[in-house]
Amino acid sequence: MTAQRPISPFETTFFGTGTKLGSVPTGGMPLFIGSTVHGELDPEILRRVLGELAAIHPLLRSKVVTAADGTMHLRRDDDYRPRLDIADGDEADYLRLVNGPRDWTGGLFRAQLLRAGGRQQLVLIIHHGISDGRSAFALLAEFWRRYAAHLAGKPLPVDDSDQSLPPAMDTLLAEVFSEAEVAEFLELVRAGVTMIDPAAAPRQLPDDGDGSGDDPLGRFAVRRIELDAAETGALVDSARAQGISVNSLLTGAALVAFRTEIDPATGALPMICGHAVDVRGELTPPVPASTMVNFASGVGTAAAVEPDHSPIGLGLLVAADMQAAAERHDAGRFPLAAQRVTDPATAAAFAAAPTMAMSNIGRLPAHSTPAGVRHVRDEVFAMGPGMPPKLTVFTVGDRLTIQVEHDTAQHSRAQLGQVTLALIEQIRRCATTRPSADLRR
Repeated sequence: MTAQRPISPFETTFFGTGTKLGSVPTGGMPLFIGSTVHGELDPEILRRVLGELAAIHPLLRSKVVTAADGTMHLRRDDDYRPRLDIADGDEADYLRLVNGPRDWTGGLFRAQLLRAGGRQQLVLIIHHGISDGRSAFALLAEFWRRYAAHLAGKPLPVDDSDQSLPPAMDTLLAEVFSEAEVAEFLELVRAGVTMIDPAAAPRQLPDDGDGSGDDPLGRFAVRRIELDAAETGALVDSARAQGISVNSLLTGAALVAFRTEIDPATGALPMICGHAVDVRGELTPPVPASTMVNFASGVGTAAAVEPDHSPIGLGLLVAADMQAAAERHDAGRFPLAAQRVTDPATAAAFAAAPTMAMSNIGRLPAHSTPAGVRHVRDEVFAMGPGMPPKLTVFTVGDRLTIQVEHDTAQHSRAQLGQVTLALIEQIRRCATTRPSADLRR
């Protein structure tokens, strides 16, 4: 039974200070996942369920220890009990929470309950080094199942049959991809560096932030676009009509929206979207989402975007790029290749920021909240200083949510507010458009 293991090179980017994974600043990054509900939550049952979650998932009760030689390890602490903080608070207090200090000395998992009259917001706070978005949403669903079971007087059993710390993503991927396959991926990156004209480098949003993130509402900003069941269904139908995923369609819409704020009077401009990609499926058998561990890698899709480009046309290009990346197993090889970079040009290519990022968690079942508790929405948030503007997308039940997130040190609220409005317009355009040859440009 593994009670301690080394922190892998991939995980080191999350447990380091000022570290990055590619262009993403990951050092010490928290992952916030939670639900806003109407109805009173019982603090004692909350604490009991948090303890059960930590008992089931050993990484949630692990801590970081440093050996005499400086090597960092994760060590299971079976005496750990997650802390639950309770305070009066509303949406502004939630924003203060996600903008607050990132202190992990007390453990890698805890929770906050914010109460404002009939509105209550539970937030699970997890170190991103031990969880990705899919694991976090699976944990939230497990929380609600267990909470509802306790209220019904039928608590669910705690399965502690295997308490080994799950291996890190790159440790397992190294058993799948050979050194030759990783070297081949590096050569593809190097070849791309030599072929790209500097003038064709991907464009970024103009940097109009305050430079320090000294924003009265908090450095990290988020806006929500929440679709109802009918709007979500129309968007899904539109994507299916084109034979592409909702993710590809939304990426096309987002590229058009970002393009409105980048030299709108010029012609086609090169843009790149960086996609978070779950690589559990690269393993046999796949690691289930319910296993608490970080399995998020990434790929990029590129396009030359016109000011009046069709989101569907771009979505088709994105879908083709994503399919090609999947066939090459780019996401599976990326975290291994990033550890083997030796020359400055290739390092710069790995560190180059995309125009925007997309993290799509996918479709999730609606929560089984107990009687007297009405689910309002879920929230997830993971940002670090200097991170490119990001869209976080998830569908709970039949309602899709898009969060537009950014660092105000780089980009102002006004600028991303305009992008959000443009994105809403493009989503409407996508949801009402039927296949047509002129839209595939």
